[in-house]
Amino acid sequence: MTTTMRKLTVCMLIFMATAQTALASSGNVVAAPNVHARLESAVLAVGPRQSFLVALVLDLREGWHTYWRNPGDSGQATRLSWTLPAGFQAGPIQWPAPERFVLAPLVNFGYAKQAVYLVRMHAPSALHAGAPVSLRARAHWLVCSNVCIPESADLHLDLRASATAGETDPATAALFARARAGLPRKTPGPSRASVRNGRLVLTLGPHFGAHLGTARSLQFIPYRDGVIEYAAPQILTHQGATIRLAMKLGYQPPKAGTIRGILLVNGDHAAAQRALAYAIAPRLDASAATTATSSAAAGRYAATAAQPGTPSASPGVPSLSAAHVATTPFWTLVGLALLGGLVLNLMPCVLPVLSIKAVSLVEQARRHPREVRIKGLAFAAGTVASMLALSLVLLSLRAGGEQIGWGFQLQSPLFVTLMVYLLLLVGLNLSGVFEFGGGLAGLGENLTHGDNLRAAFFTGVLTTLVATPCTAPFMAAAVGAALSQPAPRALAIFAALGIGLCLPLTLVSFAPWMRRMLPKPGAWMDTLKQALAFPMYASAAWLVWVLAQQTSSMGLAAALAGCVLVSLAAWAYRRTKAGRGAGKFAAGATAILALLAAIMLPVQLDGAPIAPGAAAASGQAGDLSWVPYDPARIAQLRAAGKPVLVDFTASWCLTCLVNERTVFAEPAVRAIFRDKGVTLVKGDWTNGDPRITKALAAFGRAGVPLYVVYNATPGSRQPVVLPQLLTTRIVEDAFAGLPDRRFQ
Repeated sequence: MTTTMRKLTVCMLIFMATAQTALASSGNVVAAPNVHARLESAVLAVGPRQSFLVALVLDLREGWHTYWRNPGDSGQATRLSWTLPAGFQAGPIQWPAPERFVLAPLVNFGYAKQAVYLVRMHAPSALHAGAPVSLRARAHWLVCSNVCIPESADLHLDLRASATAGETDPATAALFARARAGLPRKTPGPSRASVRNGRLVLTLGPHFGAHLGTARSLQFIPYRDGVIEYAAPQILTHQGATIRLAMKLGYQPPKAGTIRGILLVNGDHAAAQRALAYAIAPRLDASAATTATSSAAAGRYAATAAQPGTPSASPGVPSLSAAHVATTPFWTLVGLALLGGLVLNLMPCVLPVLSIKAVSLVEQARRHPREVRIKGLAFAAGTVASMLALSLVLLSLRAGGEQIGWGFQLQSPLFVTLMVYLLLLVGLNLSGVFEFGGGLAGLGENLTHGDNLRAAFFTGVLTTLVATPCTAPFMAAAVGAALSQPAPRALAIFAALGIGLCLPLTLVSFAPWMRRMLPKPGAWMDTLKQALAFPMYASAAWLVWVLAQQTSSMGLAAALAGCVLVSLAAWAYRRTKAGRGAGKFAAGATAILALLAAIMLPVQLDGAPIAPGAAAASGQAGDLSWVPYDPARIAQLRAAGKPVLVDFTASWCLTCLVNERTVFAEPAVRAIFRDKGVTLVKGDWTNGDPRITKALAAFGRAGVPLYVVYNATPGSRQPVVLPQLLTTRIVEDAFAGLPDRRFQ
């Protein structure tokens, strides 16, 4: 998994060979098809300990623009990497106030015609007069019009050292004067923030009033993405000397602390003159932050929602959107999580493990009824504890800025490989290749030694692990809501999910009448044990297929070699039970070394190039043609009134694959898509994608699958969210209001 997931552009990225060739050169000025890039200095020479300004200047072709530090709904901020002489230091980019670009429903912030990015340089005390001073920079920017093109250039700026502070360069004086004038001014007074009815409200005191006067137009732009909805109007009110500015919260509402950004005054960017900007940092107190987190919509649909509104559910199917999440009572969310955990027991990821464990409890109950109840509680503790541990990692990463959701660990090829090993070991144990415990009661004790409480606990951990690729009705809305709640409430929702997951087996351990409903123990139990090894092998094989969508051929080869080594380790471990002396030692050493080698193989190749998820990628599937997820294109299709089905999926999501291999493969469904002229879009979340994470959050979801239909009926502007478990009838009903284009 990557460290900090950067925000990617929603524009279509076009890589042109000619553009790359043009940018291969380096110098003080580099000409690209749409941008001329250069470095400029405010001084002619540099003196000891002198602080001076340099600038990256991008002169843009007419009709093209580039981006500010917060690009808005799409785009990417310009970046600079410096290579400087010894002792020189470069400060951060100083960003002039941006312009506002609207391509409904997208709102971006950046610069047209010319962008000037200022950087303050600091010279060392030891400089030799007359010596050359070469400043080198690698610049990366994104330039957009109807398409977006990422570009970069190697630039250098040659100055000379002087004995005293260098003189101002008259040739660049006007350029730097304009750029400094565009920088945000210092705040004229204190400000504070609060949350009211899902809106962020900035309160500006009397000091602002003296500077702003009777300003009719103010706009706040935060430095951090996701704090507010950029396209939503910002409402300005005056109450005496106090000014208030209210705006709709975004998909990442602010937490307690300081909200940094700029305030644009009279920000009508259609005018020739750029707005006056102030840098402000209002303080949001803890109670306001809690309100923000609980009342804000879980997010916007990654800049694709053309009109404000709530996604509607498919007829007769319960579904929670982001707006519903904002108003759903907390205990309702807990109940949904509990129901989702119960249904999760029926998913193909979980059922084989629980089935064998339930039968093993019947065998143990004949001899030790009391121990069965204690082990049932230990199993429940393992399930809930591991669910809470997983949720803590998820919440911590999201708090650190990561765009991730449920099943995030399966986006790591290393984790998937280790899961393959684990499932293979479980299967080998069931097949009798090796055993830690005797009889069927040993299942679940595979992760430790003997028939004890620790083993039951780790059976619960295993259950949680194998459940992560699955999702179930009720669960998706609860998990999505949990990620927009304060941490204590989020953990309570995840705990309820864990309780629902462990509840059936725990009830079996406590209720003799439930155990009597199961067949009596006998020789058939060993046969069942061996037969259920094959679902484990099938699960391992499926994860190997998932791995093939995530990593390179070398990474896949490492995992397959690791499977052979894991099998060798299991066989060698069994030999330790029968061997003696040197033979037993050799078998034990072989098992340990083989297992370590199996683990080290994928660790060493974890940095191998990652392939796109083939199962979820665009292309032909039967007679269906899928296009890759692109919010900008979806917005264009919506504006044109064309019907769209967006399938957010991942190769490791079993529910997704079941729907794709059954419902989407039905001739009747394919005929609907073809005859109604539906554009099919696939959002591949196999390896993670911040844009897709945002889109999921906008509908109150933290994981896949998610099926969204646009323009399902003529004149409708609201998206329709389909259930996670699809049927042919559900798809037919979703597009029933559309005319058949065959008869048009």
